[in-house]
Amino acid sequence: MAPSQDHPTGVYDVIGLGFGPANLAVAGALLEQPRETCPISVNKTLFIERYHEFKWHPGMLLPGTRMQIRRVQFYVDHTLKLRGNNTSFLKDLATLRSPQSPITFIAYLHAQNRLVDFINRGCNTPTRKEYSDYLAYVARYVQGQGIKVAYGENVIAIEEGREGTVQVHSKVLATGETRVRRARNLIVSPGGSPSFPRCIQTILPHPRIIHSSEYLSSVEPMLATMKAATRSLNIAVVGAGQSAVEVLLNLNSRLTSMGKSADREHNLHLIVRGGTLKPSDGGPFANQIYNPEYVDVMYDLPSDSRRRVIAEHKDTNYGTVNPRTLESLYEVMYDQKVDRDIAERGGNALPVTGARITIRNYSNVSSAEISAQPLQASTETNSFSVVFQNTLTQDFSETTYDAIICATGYERNSWLKLLKASSLGRHFGLRATSSDKTRLSVDRDFGVAVEKNGDCAAPIMNGKNGIFKVAANGRNGHSQTPDMRNNADGIHAPYASTETKVSETLYISRHYRLLPLPTADHEFIPKIYLQGCAEETHGLSETLLSVMGIRAGEMVEDLCSNY
Repeated sequence: MAPSQDHPTGVYDVIGLGFGPANLAVAGALLEQPRETCPISVNKTLFIERYHEFKWHPGMLLPGTRMQIRRVQFYVDHTLKLRGNNTSFLKDLATLRSPQSPITFIAYLHAQNRLVDFINRGCNTPTRKEYSDYLAYVARYVQGQGIKVAYGENVIAIEEGREGTVQVHSKVLATGETRVRRARNLIVSPGGSPSFPRCIQTILPHPRIIHSSEYLSSVEPMLATMKAATRSLNIAVVGAGQSAVEVLLNLNSRLTSMGKSADREHNLHLIVRGGTLKPSDGGPFANQIYNPEYVDVMYDLPSDSRRRVIAEHKDTNYGTVNPRTLESLYEVMYDQKVDRDIAERGGNALPVTGARITIRNYSNVSSAEISAQPLQASTETNSFSVVFQNTLTQDFSETTYDAIICATGYERNSWLKLLKASSLGRHFGLRATSSDKTRLSVDRDFGVAVEKNGDCAAPIMNGKNGIFKVAANGRNGHSQTPDMRNNADGIHAPYASTETKVSETLYISRHYRLLPLPTADHEFIPKIYLQGCAEETHGLSETLLSVMGIRAGEMVEDLCSNY
């Protein structure tokens, strides 16, 4: 099918890839720019989203009693906090950027006539269900103000277009039709792609191996295939973070109901590589690393120091569990022990819990394959044979599971693969054969790297905005003549255009813009921004909600001032 074009005679000012919270914040910030001074037209702004409607982590909107999102449905009724311990309702899409914005969480509550009720809750943290509804409300609002969204399309390629544009190719998921659009600027907000342990990837796809990101939509069909089993089920949850424990507790509830009805006890194993589950550090001092001004601190640090700071504070967000959730899990496991003791004392073979949780610590998944052991004699539905290696003793053991849920995080390099496969990649020193381990570095290192790259000389850099001179066309303040001046670090840096060299490092400005290398043939005019991908240069807040509003404002201001 020949590709079709949106507005074949026109060009968008901005196309955003993805329409999750990050680009939603950008849409709101763009709408609030003064129309008389902002060169970006709202009517020429488009976001492309693969979902058919706005959705935010639909696989983890776990239902609780009374359709509220709860940490636990059994003994403790904890409100399920947003990802990380540093997120209050004020860290929304706009409040830290502009408290008067119509897209703040408070504005949403007021519009829903629920502001007083929320205050009366006595809790500053909304449920995931409510926060998801807030984001959907903002999506409807910005679209009502003229922002265009192409839902149900998956971006399959980006290429260099004519007249200083980027060409975006997307596939309509419902029809298979390919659409091609051109834009002067690109904002890439890809989110994360589910990550599985490498040895489990070899037996994917499989309906009884799911990722936590798809848990809610997949768990009931998965369990339905096992209800006819003639023996107790063994299910593994792989991971040691917040999502892993939330899934574990939800599965325990479901298996408890199944086990009691079938008069058997099912087994749930939580597979962790470390010795124990670790509580997240949610204290106010630790969470200062998520303050907006800390982005400047992180960006200005030498790369080695930045890596040390990120490693030091990683337990505020990665591989840890909210202490309340840990208390709830311990309470569930303790109650199961009590049930077993009572059953043994009464001479019963099985307790009445219907499910049993076991934490397998110091266990690394070494291999996984489809086993010949069926769920029941009359079916060909096989199980999985998983080999573990003890990380302390290096001993191996094998266990058979009927289903595996992986809460093993996300990969955030889809944007890099898209750029590597594109004709745009050469402007940044990328080729299709470039390593997936390509790293990001700050603009301060940009001039030094170009100077070292053979006969290239450093472009003129601005330490905050990453603006540099390439060639004249009246756009972006470019100059046609060579220039000699001090760059942001005071280094005397003559500019000379030359052939782009292959690089294993990409450079990004403080305001999230990828920096093209000098090229011999022509300047690269379009600006490409990244969101949620620059943790190694901008800090741990990059993938979270904490600075989303501030970042969107900075990005839009940079876009408008250098258009």
